[in-house]
Amino acid sequence: MKYIEKNYDLLVAGGGVGGVITAVTAARKGLRVALVDNKAGLGGNACSEIGVSIDGAACFGLFPNMREGGPVEELKEQLVALDPFFRNTMNSSVMLFWCENEKVDVYSELNLHAVDACGRKVAAVYGSQAGTERNYKFIAEQFVDATGDGTVAALAGCESRTGREGRAEFGELLAPDQPDQGIMGASVLFRASEKKIPTRFERPAWAYEYTKEEDLPDRLTMYKGPVDIGFWWVEYAGDHNDPIGEYESIRRELLKCTYGVWAFLKSDPARRMECYSLDNVSITPAKRESRRIVGDYILRERDIVERTPFEDAVAYAGWNIDIHVPGGFKSKLKPNIHACFPWVFTVPLRSLYAKDMDNLWLVGRDMSVSHVALGATRLQATIGSMGHAVGIAAAFAHRHRQSTRETAAAGCREIQQEILRDGSFIPGVKNTDEKDYALTATVTASGEQFLAFTRSAEYLPVGKGLALSFPVTEGRVDRLVLPLRNAGAAPVEVKLFFASSEHPNHFSHRQPLAEKTVVIQPGGQDVSWDISLSALTPGLYAVLILTDGEVAWLRSGVEPYGCFTGRYAPGHAFTPKPGMTENLYALRKPILVTKNSEPVEWEKLRRNRGIQLGRDCNRNHIPLPFAGITPVQRPYRAENVTSGVSHSDLLPDLWIADPAAEMPQALTLSWNEAKTISSVRIVFDTDLDMNHPAALPVDYLVKRYSVAVRKDGAWETVAVCDDNRSRFRIHEFAPRAADAVKLVAEEIHAGGRSARVFEIRCY
Repeated sequence: MKYIEKNYDLLVAGGGVGGVITAVTAARKGLRVALVDNKAGLGGNACSEIGVSIDGAACFGLFPNMREGGPVEELKEQLVALDPFFRNTMNSSVMLFWCENEKVDVYSELNLHAVDACGRKVAAVYGSQAGTERNYKFIAEQFVDATGDGTVAALAGCESRTGREGRAEFGELLAPDQPDQGIMGASVLFRASEKKIPTRFERPAWAYEYTKEEDLPDRLTMYKGPVDIGFWWVEYAGDHNDPIGEYESIRRELLKCTYGVWAFLKSDPARRMECYSLDNVSITPAKRESRRIVGDYILRERDIVERTPFEDAVAYAGWNIDIHVPGGFKSKLKPNIHACFPWVFTVPLRSLYAKDMDNLWLVGRDMSVSHVALGATRLQATIGSMGHAVGIAAAFAHRHRQSTRETAAAGCREIQQEILRDGSFIPGVKNTDEKDYALTATVTASGEQFLAFTRSAEYLPVGKGLALSFPVTEGRVDRLVLPLRNAGAAPVEVKLFFASSEHPNHFSHRQPLAEKTVVIQPGGQDVSWDISLSALTPGLYAVLILTDGEVAWLRSGVEPYGCFTGRYAPGHAFTPKPGMTENLYALRKPILVTKNSEPVEWEKLRRNRGIQLGRDCNRNHIPLPFAGITPVQRPYRAENVTSGVSHSDLLPDLWIADPAAEMPQALTLSWNEAKTISSVRIVFDTDLDMNHPAALPVDYLVKRYSVAVRKDGAWETVAVCDDNRSRFRIHEFAPRAADAVKLVAEEIHAGGRSARVFEIRCY
């Protein structure tokens, strides 16, 4: 029953993944930070009680090598260490003690109910904490609204939006003809497990009864066999689309549906769930949408599809535009649409603060975004990357005594560089940190892998068309050798194309750099194509095959990093066009939104490298065809570690050691004059094709290594790691005058034979 007043540099309201990472980042940058949350456990929708998975730009293999780095990866590494089976039941504990370790003051079970706003500034927020029976006044210089509902912004009188914009406002093809209040609903999730004996479940009298799959159209049919976790489509936003005001009735409706669905699953003999029983049903709805606060820029569909090049880009996203049907489980339409787009897109800092306040940042689903764009930006890992950016931006604003708007205008370059320095990635932005000595170093290695395929005994059906894209780094391609086989009895005509690829998802034969028609006799033969192309800009290129015959292409026995497979599939997806009024929730084809509604004829085959504990990683999940390429291309050079990019975007930006070389494998950075060095930062490879770090480290990750510096010709070891399980490592030591730094890889996890390093920085 006490009244307590607290003063901080930064108050973060909302303890979801985005709020936690904002608070941790800002504290690391020197701010005094409080994190206020209305739940008992941190994590928001990803808290232990709800258990939403922390997914993001990788999007189950749609965008290769795009899992978020930096603090998002750091958090996920901590989670998988305690929760190797990915049950999401310990997330809150991990986040709580991460905050404690970083000196963030956490106030749980605290509901905010008032805001003091003076002119264009939030001065204080007020709240009551249930567990301690205390009332708080939090005074701070800056505030972050990571509540999801935009609670602080709403109490401060900031402009907000709810519902769906009409198609005309932003020219969004996925928006309805007219604006309305339809929104994406909340869900409750359950966890179950298989027991050793049959278990009985009797539907509670208060739960809904479902007697056939048609009672929940396009929902139950998505699952065959046993189900141990679900369901995202048990979703509802209330009778009046007011997820805040109708919160209690929404909770009850979702529970009635969930227990009714479980009763149906248990009673269906085809699903073989006799020995399954519920372990937990969340009592707290996980919200997808409510208020969206208006910032200086509203991110929209066009920014996603056209990958708008924002000067103040600070984060990126890649989840498909996943929009759920208004009405949720009570709707008879499909529960959602997945509208895919070509490549990952960036988020500007101007969408991460409220335009009506000078010291109020936004993180999460209450950011400045349209209803359509929210479908691709509301993922937990994406929100976490926004939190990283805002934590850095708030520290910049604190140092320079600037407003949010002034910070976005004047500080974006410095903020971007700090984001990259922490091991994160922003498409289109490179490391230009003048303090990083590595950028001026000469880089050498004990050996480098080159691009090479190996012949297997298996052939891949070409069908109507098959394509292989690969990195070209040597400025030319003289010859391609393609082993093909004609399974028919008569000669077959095959058309060959060689073209540039704009990104890994891009295949097209319409504007080739070279083309050729060959006749394949029955049986197998090597097609040798003297392509003779020079002055090629380093990038991704594809060889594409079209045919009407029974042709197969020899499969490669290895899958070189940065190579991709596409198939010719015209009409495989529906592309909306301006003026279309079809109900998208009734479509059965995949939806593909492209610039100017351009048709896409080729489809990249996805990698989905989900690794489960105790199972090997099958990296040949998506087979690649074989190609012999002259001259040999070298995309995995040692100097990639100072390219300024710590992810792969278009080209591989990492060093891969020669797999034939014995351990140890070494990478050396050297200078003509000695530098005073006290810190080395290393970004390793944890296989960013996967949605999450592997519970058992993969055979890409360097396990045992050392760092040494050279002075007067003598090497001194300054850091040793015997069991590395992290992508990003910082080694700090007493300053040394050195003319070289060497990373020595002694062992790779899981029997791997090649060290892999994305980036090295020296300070």
